[in-house]
Amino acid sequence: MQDYDGCHRGYAPELAKQYLQSLDKNDLTKAEIFSCGPLPMLAAVKQLAHEFDINCQVSLEENMACAVGGCAGCVVEVKLPEGNAMKRVCVDGPVFNASAVSL
Repeated sequence: MQDYDGCHRGYAPELAKQYLQSLDKNDLTKAEIFSCGPLPMLAAVKQLAHEFDINCQVSLEENMACAVGGCAGCVVEVKLPEGNAMKRVCVDGPVFNASAVSL
């Protein structure tokens, strides 16, 4: 973290929380989170979205050997209404609803 004037000292989810706390109830109902980055950060963002009861989309970064869905090397477990399923990040994603993936 750099110590520049006007910059937030801390992690992105902390700054997002400050912003969400500043919104009134009407604006909060219109808020949505879109995030990419390392899994620990995505987990923190998912928790933040849950805390504020807002939708959150996460872009997952998995190793993709073939990038066309043939090898299934990038699968993640996703919770669907009909039950859990394995989805390929390269062709079924990379963006998933945060509440549906384990982070």
